[in-house]
Amino acid sequence: MRFSRVALSACLVWAAVAIGTAQPAPAPTPEKPPDKVWRVGVFEAPPYAMHTASGEWRGLAIDLWKEIASELNLHYRLGEASPDVILDDIAHGRLDMAVAPFAITVDRQQLLDFSLAFLSVETGIAARRGTDEDRWRTVARALATPSALRLYVAIVLLTFLGGAALWLFERRRNPQFSGGVLPGLGSGFWWSSVTTVGVGYGDKVPITFWGRIVGLLWMSISLVLVTALTAFVTAKLALAEIGQIRGAASLHNAVVGTIEGSAAADFLRQEKIRRRVYATVPQALEALANKQVDAVVYGADVLGYYTERDPRKRFEVLAATFDHQSLAFPLPIGSPLRERINDALRRYLAQPGWRDLKDRFLGDTAIASGR
Repeated sequence: MRFSRVALSACLVWAAVAIGTAQPAPAPTPEKPPDKVWRVGVFEAPPYAMHTASGEWRGLAIDLWKEIASELNLHYRLGEASPDVILDDIAHGRLDMAVAPFAITVDRQQLLDFSLAFLSVETGIAARRGTDEDRWRTVARALATPSALRLYVAIVLLTFLGGAALWLFERRRNPQFSGGVLPGLGSGFWWSSVTTVGVGYGDKVPITFWGRIVGLLWMSISLVLVTALTAFVTAKLALAEIGQIRGAASLHNAVVGTIEGSAAADFLRQEKIRRRVYATVPQALEALANKQVDAVVYGADVLGYYTERDPRKRFEVLAATFDHQSLAFPLPIGSPLRERINDALRRYLAQPGWRDLKDRFLGDTAIASGR
């Protein structure tokens, strides 16, 4: 009996000690959600976005984005596609943004949001670089068109008819137009030719009433002919000298190459300019070299980058630029990134590092404003 009480007491003491020293099991620590990887579109457009020899993306827009992403601690993945595919993917939520040189346009703002503009650029025109031989060949072609030949023949025929009419009235009374049919017609043709060009030798003049009437009429007609010929030749020579393309106004008379999905393509379409669309700038410039197009219209900086590196120096970017555009990062409408990117852009664009970045990729010859 006593042993049972002692055993029971020992069990109770042991249970109390065990209960006092027991600790609750720690709650499981929740796992940290993985950081979001933002999907970013890009396409080749030096000096804003380009592949290096190692396969890395570099350029003004790319390096600017790297600065912004580093400050905001954003993880992202670059994916290459054509400009129109990138914009469509952003509009439908398949991409989170793009870092290539996209211009803000009214049409795009109907479907997309944009960050703050980081650069103002101009649209440029690339044309074939003409040689002296090319210019003379162009002049010869311009002055030998069917319309030109018809004008020349008309002037010769009218000059001959004017001389023949004068000879008919002068052949019997004016010794200057006598001597048979052929010598007389020759004298009449000589007189009408001299009168037409206004040389004024005066070695042959009409002396009869009707001869002088013919002379007065021919002077009036020849004035019109010379004026028409001068205007025609001047226009053809001017067209040959300027090489047809010297500014935005001359694009309406040309076939123009551009890049698909670009603001330049939108401009050409709105202006109803005949155009051919290419996937890349090198393809458009090759079409220009093969005379499939008369000019290439795109961002002046990008055209300048490629034309300066053409080993045969076949192209030139004209000094005349037009259609100023603002470059920005396109994002889906309502993107949570927009304000964060804008805040970071405001800070970075005010720093000297931004000016250094522009100088590194654009240099002193870049055609960009707001520098």
